[in-house]
Formats: sequence, C-alpha cells, structure tokens
Amino acid sequence: MPEDATMEYQVVFSRDAETGRIVAEIPALDLGDFGADVPEALERLQAAVTFHLDCLREEGKAIPTEDAADAGLYLRVKLPPRAA
Repeated sequence: MPEDATMEYQVVFSRDAETGRIVAEIPALDLGDFGADVPEALERLQAAVTFHLDCLREEGKAIPTEDAADAGLYLRVKLPPRAA
C-alpha cells in the first residue's frame, strides 16, 4: 500500500440512550467515538482512526480495507507517514 494512500470507511451513527450523545462507529475497524453532535463525533472519530492506523503501521500490521459499494457516509482518512 502506498505511503500516501487514502482509505475510506463507512461510518454508522446512533444516539446513546443514556447520555443522548451521538455515537459514530466504523465497523470495519471495530472503532468508535462520540460527541455532542455529528460534527464533533466525526472529528473525534477522525482523530481515533488516524491514531489507530498509525499504530497498525508502526506494528507492521495490515491496514484494513473496506469495499465502498454500499450507500452511506464514508470517512476518508489519509494514512500518516511511516515513522523513521
């Protein structure tokens, strides 16, 4: 996979019944975060995904891919450069 690859992952939204916060999850990565509204949840999720993918790269693990064939909202993530 090229150093500057851009990945797309489907985002699924829900509302936490107890707190009322918006939960944004990426099933392909088994990763999620929350926020007071959709923009905040996406911002937090973007940071979590970037960190997660960076850790996978540092550990020499494969970056999960997802088929963007289904309709829905997708988060586009530019892979961080490899650490020297």
